[in-house]
Amino acid sequence: MPDIMPAPGAGPWRVLIFDPTDPTDPRWLLATIAPGHVRPAAPSAPRGEEPEVMAWLRLRAGLGPSTHLAPMPGALAWRVDEGGRSR
Repeated sequence: MPDIMPAPGAGPWRVLIFDPTDPTDPRWLLATIAPGHVRPAAPSAPRGEEPEVMAWLRLRAGLGPSTHLAPMPGALAWRVDEGGRSR
């Protein structure tokens, strides 16, 4: 599987995330995703901490080997579209 997907359209893309992880402080997150920060994924492997995914994450984000992912149980995400086009 290639490290980076060919970017459809111009990118970047925007994603709205609802994070209810802390019931005393639920929050909305708006993220902008650069074309180089998109990677193909296998539907059967949604955990994220696979070694190849973590290596890609550390490389793309300039993070060290002690980086880990914190699950966001119940989080929901939407792609933000403007006027019918993906943003």
